[in-house]
Amino acid sequence: MPNTMSQKTAREGLSNPELFEGGVYVTKNGVAELFVQTAAERQLEEAERLRERQSNALLKLVMKAKLEVTEGKTVSPEAALQRLRTARK
Repeated sequence: MPNTMSQKTAREGLSNPELFEGGVYVTKNGVAELFVQTAAERQLEEAERLRERQSNALLKLVMKAKLEVTEGKTVSPEAALQRLRTARK
């Protein structure tokens, strides 16, 4: 669970990234105004989000391909190669 600190404490601790590990809510007059986390934590969070988006995209492609197969919208390997060759010209 993230910690909470005042703006003054956050400003004074900016040179100490360990202070912000795990995320910190910075408050003003007792109300959370800002959430601060280390750059390393943010990069890990963004990498995880990217992996999740890629996984969802792959799942959508698989489901679309499965639907096309069940609907009979398939092409033989030879026909697919011919289409590729034609498209390159």
